[in-house]
Amino acid sequence: MKKVLPIVIVMLLIIGVGGGVAWSLLAGRYKPTEEVLDYASEMGLAENEYAVTLNHEVLKEDKAAAIDGRVYLSMALVTESINTRFYWDDNEKLFLFTTPTEVMKVTPDQQSYTVKTWDGSSDADEGYMIVRTYNGSYYVAAEFVKAHTQMDYAEYTEPNRVVMNTKWEEQQTVTLKKDTAVRYKGGVKSEVLRQANKGEKMVLLEAYDDWSNVVTEDGFVGWVSNKALQETQIETPEAPAFEAPEYTSIHKDYKINLGWHQVMSTAANSSLSSVLSSASGINTLSPTWFSFADTEGSVTSIASKDYVDTCHAKDIEVWALFSNEFPSDDGTRYFDSEKTDQVLAYTSKREKVISEVISYVTKYGIDGINIDFELISQEGADDYIEFIRELSIACRANNIILSVDNYVPEYTYYYNRREQGIVADYVVIMGYDETPAGSDTPGPVASLNFVRKGITDTLNVVDKSKVINGIPFYTRVWCTTADGNVSSFACGMAEALGYLTDHNVIPQFVEDMGLNYGSYTSEKDGNFYEIWLQDATAVEEEMKMIKEFDLAGVAEWKIGFESGSEIWDTIQSYLQ
Repeated sequence: MKKVLPIVIVMLLIIGVGGGVAWSLLAGRYKPTEEVLDYASEMGLAENEYAVTLNHEVLKEDKAAAIDGRVYLSMALVTESINTRFYWDDNEKLFLFTTPTEVMKVTPDQQSYTVKTWDGSSDADEGYMIVRTYNGSYYVAAEFVKAHTQMDYAEYTEPNRVVMNTKWEEQQTVTLKKDTAVRYKGGVKSEVLRQANKGEKMVLLEAYDDWSNVVTEDGFVGWVSNKALQETQIETPEAPAFEAPEYTSIHKDYKINLGWHQVMSTAANSSLSSVLSSASGINTLSPTWFSFADTEGSVTSIASKDYVDTCHAKDIEVWALFSNEFPSDDGTRYFDSEKTDQVLAYTSKREKVISEVISYVTKYGIDGINIDFELISQEGADDYIEFIRELSIACRANNIILSVDNYVPEYTYYYNRREQGIVADYVVIMGYDETPAGSDTPGPVASLNFVRKGITDTLNVVDKSKVINGIPFYTRVWCTTADGNVSSFACGMAEALGYLTDHNVIPQFVEDMGLNYGSYTSEKDGNFYEIWLQDATAVEEEMKMIKEFDLAGVAEWKIGFESGSEIWDTIQSYLQ
């Protein structure tokens, strides 16, 4: 027994030491680290740079800079994410901010700047440089951005960071029930952003089993243990006081019935008499009078004072159409996306365009401008909406109605319709070309579902009191050859029906499309022809929808393609 006892003691000692080691290892594994994250290093900040948090998101690829004691934000962040009414002209190196009555024009690294109104311009000075050059890029003073934006903004040091909010939507919040660490990542071994105290409130981004992703009041986005959190609450933060600029608009106290009148030359204005004799009930005409002369901002006009005076004598307003067509070598005109970008991307060229157009409008006594810029590129969309903003200033100052045409949002999703609906008087949907001319598959010009979607998508961002829906008077005749080649051509209502009548085809109503359809195989060429008619039936179905949504009115492309007076009677009956 005496010999066994020492052995037992030794074994117990070994077990004890091993257990202690094991416990020490386990304790070390689960012991929370107190190491504080080197935030500046993690964010890649130089000495005078600030990390940026916008709407509860840390923008690791974007940094602010401290210059002469002020914090400056990157140009891209300001113009793309904070306030899209700030605009950077990279060609002429100008920073612009447009209001309902003026354009502020800022040159980098200069303290004074220009305020341009329709009547003239003046110099202004904020007491600091609004735009600065830093590391070869351009930065905007956060102070200036905040003065023109509804936003929360705060600067912090140790570590350097800028915290901003431009959204005040409903959110979940949590309150700490005990002191805890806010960590960079979930888990006790993650570095600490800072210590947080009992009672501190945080925004909850996402909750998991053991850890929650939160935003602290001073803008840290990190993680806290769920053991430190009380139950969540739903709150809506209060937006900061901000006096937004007021955009006034011209609104007619009647439904608009606008006919687009295609005029190809000055002499063609003489066709007005036949238009007026046939288009009963129309109260607005939009002749195709203005287009680009070149890529320098010059404008071509074929406007006629007699045309305007004749319309006014019959209580018809004239909203002259301005298209982004350019002259070709053969004398014809065509829409050109690239050339349009070459004009609109330069502030001086936009100013020239606006000056010339307004000069023509006032010279001829024209009531409004109808902008029909097509094929705008996605890259040029910001330049385009800036042009509309700047043009609206001139129109507002001269009591000129500004309307803007757009193909349905599905086709032009990157057009800023929300802004159009604020700065322009009317937003026009070109509710057609569902199946465009170059399609490999025949189809209708404007089926009911297509028209409805164009309207509802537009009404998501534009008030109905400003929305005009454009309807087609043209039909496409589709031809499919024996080897499968597909082509089409456009024609008026009577001509399209004539093709079916000549081949003894009685069109059938397709209920879900709201259109009459007919097809035939030509004995002459052996080709298969299909026609979805834009006729009196189609017009009535479209007008029912315009009335259903209580839109501001209707526009028709184009006058002369209608089949007779019954079309105008139908339109007028739904505008009462």
